[in-house]
Amino acid sequence: MPEKSSLKIAERTEFGSRIARRLRLTGSVPAVVYGRGGGELMIQVVEKDFMDTIGFSTSTGIINLKMGRKSPITAIVKDIQWDIITDRPVHIDFLRVSTDQIVSIPVHIHLENIPYGVTMGGVLEHALHEILIKVRAKDIPSAINIDVESLDIGDSIHLSEITLPDGMTLDMDSSLVVASVVAPSVAKVEVEEEEEEELLEGEEAPAEGEEEDKEDKKEESSESGKE
Repeated sequence: MPEKSSLKIAERTEFGSRIARRLRLTGSVPAVVYGRGGGELMIQVVEKDFMDTIGFSTSTGIINLKMGRKSPITAIVKDIQWDIITDRPVHIDFLRVSTDQIVSIPVHIHLENIPYGVTMGGVLEHALHEILIKVRAKDIPSAINIDVESLDIGDSIHLSEITLPDGMTLDMDSSLVVASVVAPSVAKVEVEEEEEEELLEGEEAPAEGEEEDKEDKKEESSESGKE
């Protein structure tokens, strides 16, 4: 179970996309705190502090948001918007919670041990990297561990086959495959198909300058023929 973390926050008094961009340039991230009977509180968080404390984790447990001398706000990270190019946080949503409040939250899946099928030449495919569970805020786990040692080639493990710890329930489709072991030939074909698709996507049409050069050469050839 994750330890309770603390994060310093400051209230925002100016809003708008231009203000948000300026805020990010100074090393902070715009954020909001909402839920549990309170109104929306517009805040900002120092990006370095956020990445050092939470980073890319999908399961953080309860966080104490500290703003000056005020009482800390107990909250969880509900959503993070990331810049698709820089992988930096663009906006953060915090949800106020009490320690005994039931929340729905994504939790990372950690596969334990080497499947029997892998020792026989198979390839492990990890299809689902996190699951959505309902759990008391104080009991949010850092990860759900799943033992895949018994998987043979051709075997799969579905969410419905996972036994969650007491007090936790699944909050998504239980028919989804978490992991499977496939024959090496199947895995090879899939890799080759992906590589072929990447090659096709990488092929580009001739540049505009190249097209003009070709047209010029055609005209020169035509004029030479007339002479």
